[in-house]
Amino acid sequence: MKKLHAMVFTVCLLGLSPLAFAETVNLTNSADGADRDAGIAAVKKKLQQACKDRQGTADTDSFEVVFEKTSANPDVPKPYYVDGKMQCELPGA
Repeated sequence: MKKLHAMVFTVCLLGLSPLAFAETVNLTNSADGADRDAGIAAVKKKLQQACKDRQGTADTDSFEVVFEKTSANPDVPKPYYVDGKMQCELPGA
């Protein structure tokens, strides 16, 4: 019986650990690029940095392009605009 109580107590402590309160959030951002690949790479980098700034872990597999547009103006140095989103696992408080 003592082992059962000790095991239940241990499980309760693990359940209350900070990892149990971790939260997944969606981050969004935008970036410009010289072409589609450069725009996507720039927005991915911004999203990963934003997650890192919040002491989180970025889920790069969850990255998704939300909006993209190419400028018709040939004088624009970075004509490709990309909005993207990515999930970030934040530690518990």
